[in-house]
This record gives sequence, structure tokens and C-alpha cells, in this order.
Amino acid sequence: MGVDLRDRGIAVAFDWLREFQRNQEKAPDYVEKTLGAYALGMRAHGAIVGVAIDADPDGCAAAREVAGEVYDPLTAPRLPLAGCARGAHCRCVYRPVMRYQRTR
Repeated sequence: MGVDLRDRGIAVAFDWLREFQRNQEKAPDYVEKTLGAYALGMRAHGAIVGVAIDADPDGCAAAREVAGEVYDPLTAPRLPLAGCARGAHCRCVYRPVMRYQRTR
């Protein structure tokens, strides 16, 4: 089951943060740190139920295909996705999927 991050209010209130994160070069440990933090939140039985890729609207076809799908942080596709022409400058980011988003 996918989740539309825009319709669920994730990015609406924080558009400035979304753009800031998209414009940052991905550090070599971006994937491990980000997904590790979300996995920790899930293990603590918090409100996080998974992670989704918030794809850049101008991004690659591969990113658009997986955008909004909910993954376990341990098995989520790694950013940048294979074949991403932007590499460390990929504008896609991970977003947590919260319990309340899955119940709407």
C-alpha cells in the first residue's frame, strides 16, 4: 500500500525543510543514518510504521516508480537509486510514514 506524502500533510507544513534537504549533497552515511533512525523509532513501537521515498518531481523514472511505497527501513531501496544521474546530488529523500497516515 502506497502513501501519498503530499496529501497526508507530511510536506505541506514543511516545504522549506523539504527543499533544504533536497538541496543538500548526500553524505556517504546518509542512508545508514537516516534509515537507522527510522528503524530505531519502529523498534521503540513509536508512531513510525515505515519509510517512503519522497521523489524529486524532476527525478529519474526509477524514483517515481518507488515514490510513496512504504518500506521497512532495513529493506528500503538505497538512495541514490541505481542509475540516478545525480549521484550524491540526488534530490530524493526518505520520509517516515506515521501510523496515522496508514489509517486514513
